[in-house]
Amino acid sequence: MAKNTNVKNLCDRELLEKILSIVEEKAKSPENTHPAGSNCLYDNKTLMAKLGIKDKYLKKLRDNGYLGYSREGDKYWYTQADVDRFLRRFHYEDFASDIVHQE
Repeated sequence: MAKNTNVKNLCDRELLEKILSIVEEKAKSPENTHPAGSNCLYDNKTLMAKLGIKDKYLKKLRDNGYLGYSREGDKYWYTQADVDRFLRRFHYEDFASDIVHQE
């Protein structure tokens, strides 16, 4: 009975090591650093760099209700869902694509 337990533990360990190696490879790949729908969390500095905006404009977006956020003390936090919602709300379709296709 002890031999079966050792074999089972060895198989479980090998399986766990294989799973961990796959997860580590996925985490290292550049296209999967922030997959769509992930739970990324940004502070002011990170979000300003990501959007290429200044602090006053970020404050204006918050104050006017265009960008959702969470606040703890004097720290503001933005989820990826907040950012995606903001970008979808102010997304405009290109109007010149029909001109290019007609030529």
